[in-house]
Amino acid sequence: MPLQRTRRPATRAVAAFSTLCLLASCAADPGPPPLVEPEDRPSTSTAQNTEATDAATDPAPAPAPEQPAGRPQAQVAVDPVRGGFNPHLVGDESSTVSGIADLVLPSAFHADGTKDSNLLAGASVLAASPAAFTVRYVISPNAQWSDGTPITGADFTYLWRGMTQTPGVVDPAAYRAVAGIRVGGPGGKVVDVDFAQPVGDWRVLFRHLLPSHLLAADAADFSYALRNTVPASAGRYLVRSVDRAHGTVTLNRNDRFWGPDPALIDILTLVSARDTTQVADQLRSGQIAFADMAPQATTAQVLGLIPGAQTRVFPGGRTLGVTVSATSGLGTQARAEVRSLIDVPLLAHIAARRTTDVDVASQTTPGSLALLHARAAEGKVLHVAADAADPAAAAAARSLVDILTSAGVPAQVLSNELPEIAGRGLPAGEVDIVVHWRTDNRGNEALASRVACPPESGRSGNLSGYCSVAGEELARSILAGDIPAAVAAERVEEIETREALWVPLLHETRVAATAGGIRAAHAAPGEWPGGLSSAGAWTLADTVGQRTTTQEVP
Repeated sequence: MPLQRTRRPATRAVAAFSTLCLLASCAADPGPPPLVEPEDRPSTSTAQNTEATDAATDPAPAPAPEQPAGRPQAQVAVDPVRGGFNPHLVGDESSTVSGIADLVLPSAFHADGTKDSNLLAGASVLAASPAAFTVRYVISPNAQWSDGTPITGADFTYLWRGMTQTPGVVDPAAYRAVAGIRVGGPGGKVVDVDFAQPVGDWRVLFRHLLPSHLLAADAADFSYALRNTVPASAGRYLVRSVDRAHGTVTLNRNDRFWGPDPALIDILTLVSARDTTQVADQLRSGQIAFADMAPQATTAQVLGLIPGAQTRVFPGGRTLGVTVSATSGLGTQARAEVRSLIDVPLLAHIAARRTTDVDVASQTTPGSLALLHARAAEGKVLHVAADAADPAAAAAARSLVDILTSAGVPAQVLSNELPEIAGRGLPAGEVDIVVHWRTDNRGNEALASRVACPPESGRSGNLSGYCSVAGEELARSILAGDIPAAVAAERVEEIETREALWVPLLHETRVAATAGGIRAAHAAPGEWPGGLSSAGAWTLADTVGQRTTTQEVP
């Protein structure tokens, strides 16, 4: 049983290793601010919505829901949201979810390390501290959630608890270095974070805070609280509705946003980009203003032919790869034999479902299979797991099982949600191999997470479970900033290679395009508007509307 017990609505039947998809909406208008102290909040989530099983195949896209006339609005083609909306979970994280999080959730510091002056009035290291060091955050008096509830230190505490207690979270090393959080000041707006060990880049913490007043105080619901929607916003937009059946997420401008630069477009409708031809037609007609999607075989070429379109192909910031568990009974040599069987180019093309615009990782070298064949003679089967909601990972996992079986190594696919794989399957030794995405270029926090020993509560950051004194010491040095980033990356990769823990398959590639429907505020006409994360500064261009007319031949 997982140490992190999850709670579900009584009407939902949970089956191990099953694929789930959800149908939800959030349709409450912001009400008046509640007259309660920040600590007064429910102990269980009040944001859960009815869930429904996903169809076996993606449904045909439907027209976007009708919106009020006279309000500036735009449609944006994005990848479908396969899981939930929590950007802190490996199973949920994607370009679309990260973009939504940037628009609706508050952060202490931006990704570039600059303080978000909308959320924080100040952030500094205290001169005297009972811990290794203490950072004091002072939250802006005006900072509030879209339902009127003030943002307080309780939101910082909830995120810290969730990141340290929940399996399958993204890069938790810096959060694990926090010894405690003390909340004080008028309205709980002063937050003192005590660290048990040095953290060189503490500014990476407390990005994308979650609305703790609508969630469980102990963060026991962290793995599923945002499965259906984001129940409250503190950014320029709020999540108005989620229509899983039609593949749309509607974002409305957050009228309670207190910052000096509110959103200029009232309504953003995110529509699932499932087909290159469909996206191209909608760009030509002006039905969609922007597209940011994983490419199909001819996406870049087709979109690049549209008159006046700006198209670019760029790295997506994630890598799909194979983690081999160090705790399931496979020794270093056996893990190396598994690695030697992985056909990296083949699995990369299968996962991407294309052979063009595929950034394939380095091919592995074939080797002896003595230990794996000996295990097979004893009737042992390799269990290969992947998140059932992730089509790329699931496809690669199934084909990897075929490759192993063809080589005389019995193997079997286990499909489940990643938190269950990380929280129960891997620690219990029930999973030998996991196919999953891993974020790139996250700095020291990510590198330290990859070699630090996992806690008993489950696997995060270091899914392999490999633990050594040298690795733990390296993690602490990296987190403290004692080692240059390039050197730290080399040392972490040396451990993963020597111990045969990680085999990268595919570096994510993305295609973005606009045909002039939007532009960035305060920028020259035609200047590239950025990705979904920058939508808070978008403005509609004069060219929105019908671009081309398709006539039927008589």
